[in-house]
Amino acid sequence: MKLLLLAALLSISPASAKPNESGSLSSLFASLNSFLNGPVRRAPRIPAVAAVRGGIPTDQGEDLDLRLLDRARALRAALLRPEPGSDDLRAAASVYDALAASEWVQALAVSAGGPALAAPKKEASAALRSWASAARRVPAPAAVNALLEGPVAAIDDKALVAAGWGDYVRSLSPSGESVLEAKPGWSASAQAALLDEALKSVRDSVRERKLEPAAEARAHLLAGRVLIALAAADLRGRRDEGSLITASAAAPALDEGPAPAAADLSFEPKRIYAAASKSVALLLCVGDEGSGELGTGSVVDAGRRRILTNAHVVIRDATHEPWPVIHVYFKPAHMTGDAKQDMQSPVLGRVVAFDRALDLALVEVPSLPADAAALPLDDPRGVAVGDRVAAIGHPEQGGLWTLTTGVISSLVADIGGVKGKNAFQTDASINRGNSGGPLLDARGAIVGVNTSMARKAADGLAITSVNFALRSDVARRWMAAQDETIAYGAPAPPLVAAAPAVYAQAAKPIIVTESKPYRQEDVIAAEIAKMEQLGAEMHAEIRHKLGK
Repeated sequence: MKLLLLAALLSISPASAKPNESGSLSSLFASLNSFLNGPVRRAPRIPAVAAVRGGIPTDQGEDLDLRLLDRARALRAALLRPEPGSDDLRAAASVYDALAASEWVQALAVSAGGPALAAPKKEASAALRSWASAARRVPAPAAVNALLEGPVAAIDDKALVAAGWGDYVRSLSPSGESVLEAKPGWSASAQAALLDEALKSVRDSVRERKLEPAAEARAHLLAGRVLIALAAADLRGRRDEGSLITASAAAPALDEGPAPAAADLSFEPKRIYAAASKSVALLLCVGDEGSGELGTGSVVDAGRRRILTNAHVVIRDATHEPWPVIHVYFKPAHMTGDAKQDMQSPVLGRVVAFDRALDLALVEVPSLPADAAALPLDDPRGVAVGDRVAAIGHPEQGGLWTLTTGVISSLVADIGGVKGKNAFQTDASINRGNSGGPLLDARGAIVGVNTSMARKAADGLAITSVNFALRSDVARRWMAAQDETIAYGAPAPPLVAAAPAVYAQAAKPIIVTESKPYRQEDVIAAEIAKMEQLGAEMHAEIRHKLGK
């Protein structure tokens, strides 16, 4: 989970914002920064089972906001390609525009009483009046405009739906209309990605935090402003560029040989964990401004000290570049179950190659623990549906270096529409924090790279026990293009001795280590606090040496 956005997000470059837009965007991000790092950070977290879904409902229970968001996602995907359709761009703007009005109506709903709510109530009312008076490509029903320009006391979700809001939303999000899929190698512009991050952060604050009414109203107001900025933004895709990217098509041909026979080995989770967990890393990525990402990686080349992980763990969505700081932790000799104690003495990682389409990356570290041997890769052609597998990682709300087990459920070709991106489907638990970690066979060798995916049904509910791991042959071919050739069945041959680092840490999941559940944002926040403290100490030392 990404942490709250901070000040450095405010710097929109002149190339990404028009001169008359940059000031308003800076003001918007400044307001977000103050809100997310003030009342949101102080608010208690809502238990996952009690989290609210929100949105404007119809009498039939349909979530109209969710319908618009699904339409926006489909249109945004269609824009990630060369020469996207202008109709899709205009349609996306109309959807975001409607979502903004919905957010402001919800802001009014929580601003009903009390002098402390007078300011957000006034702001929401003014925003809705301005929305209703504006000309738009798809005009809203006259009754909707009349409602939003009328007495504030008459505006709520039921009145909005009665005025024809549901029909208006359905006109912007027609059922059954097909749109083009995103083209591999294309992604949103930096400005659009920043706005996406901002929208997710502020919407998550309502769903995941117990906000005071004034703060909840402020969240809806800010979400509306972000949506208006998205409606005005250039949402067309950009081709991924970068010296570190190597397309999978450039991978050299490898002699795969005949498919191996199925191995007749007993599956022993405890043995697999004992042998492999020391070579599984925790990757904690943070930006100077305070956002971050946490994932898992596997040592695949001990001589060159290289770790295989997912690109989305170490590459930031907003910039398409590696995170400024990547701290790599290895499992301590003795686990305490306390994240603060088990995460000690990290080493700095450096991304040496990544491919956003395949979602793979290689991270190099200056040193490895003496017992962090390279994990071997096994030929996935010897893996069959029903074979048992194990996953090691750091699932959010779970423990660090957690082992779960399951079976191979299916084989999936060209996942996400990316040619050659073949995957295993498994019921082994793979959640946020597991991304980039190993999927291991009975021999304890990597047959897949776990990928945490956002999975929702059409009604917005989570789909469970459907998880995916990129097959090891996909990773092997891609690594070969990065001059990292690894034979099946054995780790990469050592080039130099690895220097030791100083460090302290639906089959039913098998939990090998007792541990306290951790929250990803708490771990990232603690890391940022340590970095700030180190910076303060260095500054004080410099002042002391200068005699100040």
